[in-house]
Amino acid sequence: MRSVLVVSCLLAASSCGDADASARAGTDILFSLDARRPPLPAAAPALVQFGAALATRPLAGRACLDCHDPARAGQDGLVHGRNTKTILDAARAVAFGWTGATRSLTAMVEHELGAHGGVADDVVAAAQIGADPALAARHVAAFGDATPTRKTMAQALTAWLQTMRTEGRWDRYLDGDDTALTAAERQGLQTFLDVGCATCHAGRNLGGATTHKLGLARPYPDGDPGLAEVTGKETDRQVFLAPTLRRVASTGPWLHDGSVDSLPEAIRLMARHELGRDLDDTQVTAVEEFLKAVGDDSGPVRNAR
Repeated sequence: MRSVLVVSCLLAASSCGDADASARAGTDILFSLDARRPPLPAAAPALVQFGAALATRPLAGRACLDCHDPARAGQDGLVHGRNTKTILDAARAVAFGWTGATRSLTAMVEHELGAHGGVADDVVAAAQIGADPALAARHVAAFGDATPTRKTMAQALTAWLQTMRTEGRWDRYLDGDDTALTAAERQGLQTFLDVGCATCHAGRNLGGATTHKLGLARPYPDGDPGLAEVTGKETDRQVFLAPTLRRVASTGPWLHDGSVDSLPEAIRLMARHELGRDLDDTQVTAVEEFLKAVGDDSGPVRNAR
């Protein structure tokens, strides 16, 4: 209910005053929704270093960074069952995975270790770490004499992921610097608010917090059961997490199945099927301009490796 009230406030703010003033009013409300501001407390260096080392080690023939490459905006542009999601700013999210069923980053990492890393249980985890003297030494530095488990691996990778936070012009704008975005980008933000995109993509992370039915306004042709595969409920069919848009301009192809290879087309489809709106070219270009600005970082990703 709170998100509905906030969106109503956003839309009301956009109906009065000039674009810059109403966009500023809207983003002030968006900022207040951010569940991960300020950043999480820093993890112990030894734990982060162990996680960083784990991210580079092939598990089941593939390392975490093979699919989640920071040089490619934290993903690989491929579909592995579902579209690879970026790991950049993952620690800012509230829900995880494409279904949003997981509400803990550590739990999500532990699941991925089993599903894609071949670490089926604690026996496999202990064997993986024990087979690599350098990793074993890092585990001792992080956890002492504790036996390696899938949980300790997940805790270390989570600590490392918490360092994968980006900062850029969008953050400076949210912190009060109106000049951080150009006039065209601020107009794009206003269009983003006017169209109703903030209904699903709110907060500093612009998503990563709430789940919604794909095809809420107009049916979407897709056979993926979405959240229903987890809950078994027909009402959860085609329900997906609204992903963060912080890196969206760099993380194509788009949607859960990677079926859209154009960001403007993704904008059109989401407006049509989620909001029941057919955007014109000017609106699509404006929103795209804003989304590109959101991913414009002022410096390199802060990575503990």
